[in-house]
Amino acid sequence: MKKSILRLLSLGLLLMAVNGGGLFAGGAQAGGTNASGRSLYRADVYTQLANYAGAQVGWFAKLIKDKFNLEFNIIPTADGVFATRMASGNLGDLIVFGQNGSEYTTAIEAGQLLDWSKGDILDKYGPDIKKNLSKALQHNRDTFGGGKATYGFGHDVAVSADGTQSAFYHPDIRFDLYQKIGSPPINTMMDYLNVLKRMVDAQPIGDSGLPAYAISLFPDWDGDVVMSVKCIGAFYGYDEFGFTLYNAADNTVQPIFDNNSFYLQGLRFYNRAFQMGILDPDSATQTFSDVVTKYADGRVYWSMFSWLGPSNYNTVERMAQGKGMFAVAAKDQKNIVYGNNVYGGDRNWNIGVKAKYPERLMEFINWLCTPEGIMESSYGPKGVTWDYDANNKPYFTELGIKVQADPTTMMPASAGGGTYADGQNKINNSTFTPDEINPVSGEKYNKDFWSSELARAPSVAKAAWQKAMGVLSEDEYLKKNNYITVSTGSNFVKNEGRSVDLEQKYKQVSQVIKDGSWRAIYARTDAEFDRLVAEMIAQAKGLGYDECLAWDIQDGRKRAAAVARAKASN
Repeated sequence: MKKSILRLLSLGLLLMAVNGGGLFAGGAQAGGTNASGRSLYRADVYTQLANYAGAQVGWFAKLIKDKFNLEFNIIPTADGVFATRMASGNLGDLIVFGQNGSEYTTAIEAGQLLDWSKGDILDKYGPDIKKNLSKALQHNRDTFGGGKATYGFGHDVAVSADGTQSAFYHPDIRFDLYQKIGSPPINTMMDYLNVLKRMVDAQPIGDSGLPAYAISLFPDWDGDVVMSVKCIGAFYGYDEFGFTLYNAADNTVQPIFDNNSFYLQGLRFYNRAFQMGILDPDSATQTFSDVVTKYADGRVYWSMFSWLGPSNYNTVERMAQGKGMFAVAAKDQKNIVYGNNVYGGDRNWNIGVKAKYPERLMEFINWLCTPEGIMESSYGPKGVTWDYDANNKPYFTELGIKVQADPTTMMPASAGGGTYADGQNKINNSTFTPDEINPVSGEKYNKDFWSSELARAPSVAKAAWQKAMGVLSEDEYLKKNNYITVSTGSNFVKNEGRSVDLEQKYKQVSQVIKDGSWRAIYARTDAEFDRLVAEMIAQAKGLGYDECLAWDIQDGRKRAAAVARAKASN
């Protein structure tokens, strides 16, 4: 679920997107030509990962306009959007699924997705895809195309199964405040609470003068269960897996209602935070963008994602003042880290069967699978925000350093204008994993591992953290202290063949779990918490939790078998 930092949905734009119009009413259109003589293609991009609705603007819009004479109308998903677009017979021109589940298979069965194996579209317009993502394409063909049709490929593909991706989960805290209170030991996850309480007491307000909290949550990304709660399991090597958590260390599943499961521990953790007055009381009702704003205002001191708190709080000015959010793990943690996966993840790139110019979209996706496309879509136009030096090593320009520190920095008109953040790629999906090696530079695409970035003098805040931890980066810190569990990449795909009756039970049980979990988080006493959890479990079981659980346990065995096969072939 790697979401972009900014969430810029507006109701008006979303309604236009749902109706298939948006700023490009009527969907894909042609009109006008560019220097190459190709007509302008205004394409609807239905992406279930988008945090934005409307026209792609700014520097990324200029890049795709100049290269392909493309303009994108971004259509995010929301309740009813998929069904509405399916009913219209046209999901979109370029389509990105958030997971390869029932909606993906439904779209395939309904003939809504282009078969890339027909004609010469892949050979002629996707040569880099065909050459470098062969296993990801084969995985899609075997899993979803009956061994004959190919509809696309998943995200974060790796060329080799060796190595791991950079850590997605790890607790980051306001390290300056942590040092201010004496850097007390944190042996377990629960130990965080007293430490965070002392930090809030030391600085109870944010930059704007509004109250600060240790933890601020949001429900936007809740899936089968509450996302924030399952993340506590991720700190100990467990992945969300239906109504279980999948243990990446021994490839078993842990039902969320088992005694002392990490899901129940997560509920207890957040409820204790609430009872201590350090959990943001708006957590159950606010949006992701609300939380981003609070991090930017210095009102939240703990982050569950490696990119969330630091990216929004750690500005150049604050870091120069010695203020910053950095990783501090509990001593018993085993944060889940995803292994490189040659088959790709479950966020699929696809082309709509009714796309007017599918070859142009294939060219675009192919570009995203080249070093140039990965670098420019990730960091901005080459020569403007970044470039290669005489040894082909990437580095940020002066402007690039500014926009990385402050995405609201303005871009030059010649590069599309507007702020850097406004112009970021709103499709919000990857092709190769950023931890893949860029063949041009011999370094990872991930900027955190560029030699130019590692050689740059750290800020006052980062230097203090590095000195205290004896490392240069968070990933080095986690590996050095054995704080990780590697989740091996495989070609496992969850079985979506549930009966209509079981699917209905899943939805009902899921809603009970989510509603009950949020109520338990806000319990005012331990006794009330225990009562609410017991009521949630009883209600879920009454609606068919055990049947759903049996399905997940069976799927867990299939995943374990896929992992075993992957390990044997690596």
